[in-house]
Parts: sequence; structure tokens; C-alpha cells
Amino acid sequence: MKTWRGRLIAAVGAVVVIVCAVFGYRTHSALVDAEHFLDVAHGRLLLQVQRRHDLLGMSREVVARYASIEERIQAHVIALHGLTKTHGPRAEVVKSEGLVLVDLLTQLDLLIEKYPALKSKGPYVLLMETIQETGFQVTTERLKCNTEAYKYNVMRLLFPHSVVAKVFGFKERPFLMGPLVYAPVHQVS
Repeated sequence: MKTWRGRLIAAVGAVVVIVCAVFGYRTHSALVDAEHFLDVAHGRLLLQVQRRHDLLGMSREVVARYASIEERIQAHVIALHGLTKTHGPRAEVVKSEGLVLVDLLTQLDLLIEKYPALKSKGPYVLLMETIQETGFQVTTERLKCNTEAYKYNVMRLLFPHSVVAKVFGFKERPFLMGPLVYAPVHQVS
């Protein structure tokens, strides 16, 4: 009788250990997956912050170049107008000033060809739309990252997962609250 009871207790103990091991493995896998999704969301957020930094820098540079060329064109047109009054429309000085003007217009056309939105929207509207679009994308990714942090933190705190989280050292992950600034990829932890 004692051997039968001993075998039954051993069998029940083995079943309980196997069920706990399977449950622990599945719980651990769920925590690892949640942590991975959080890391992916954080990576996407950092990518959007870097994209915003790059696009805004490029847009500012293009707008500054456009404004500079436009200013120089205006100065040459004013000078050309003054020269036609003093030297006459066919004077050699007027022709050389006209060549500079043609060169500046060619530079402006090349810039517009490279960035077609400059022509359709204008440089300042393009810059404002770029700021707005990239800011919206960063905000969207921040919300996704915070949603994943919430899911992970809640999962980590609920009963069956909390035991496995303590055993394997899953830590709470903070929400991203403050302003996000660009940091080169090699400096991001």
C-alpha cells in the first residue's frame, strides 16, 4: 500500500512540476515577447526622432539656399533695372548683369527640380509642413512606445506573470514623457 501511495504522490508531484514548468516557460515567453515589442517600439521612436532631425536640417538648408538665390536674383534685377536707365538696354554692362541673372535662375530651377515641393508650396510652407509632419510621426511613435510600455508593465505586475518576472529579473520600463532630442545612433543605449 505504501508503495502505491508513494507512486501516486510522486506521479502527482511530477505532473504538478511539469505543469508549472510549462506554465513558467509560456509566461516567460510572453514576458520576453512583450519586452521585445517594447524595444521595437522604442527603436521605431528613435528612428523617427533621427528622421525628424535629418529632414528638418535638410529642409532648413534648402529653404535657406532658396531664399539666398531669390535674394540675389532680386538684387540683380534691381541692379539691371538701374543699369538700363543709365547705360541703355543694349549696353555691355547690362548684358553681363543679365548673364549673372540667367545663372542664378538656372540654380533656382535646379533646386526646384531637385525639390519639387518648393515650386508647388513655396519654401516656407514646405518647411512648416515638414516640421508638422515629422512632429506628428514622432508623437505617434511615442504613443505606440508608451502603449507597449503600459502593456509590458501591467503584464509584469499581474499575478502569474509577477512571479516569473521576479524570478527572471524583468524590470519596470518607464514611460517616455519629456521632449525627445536627436542623439546619434552610437550614443543611444
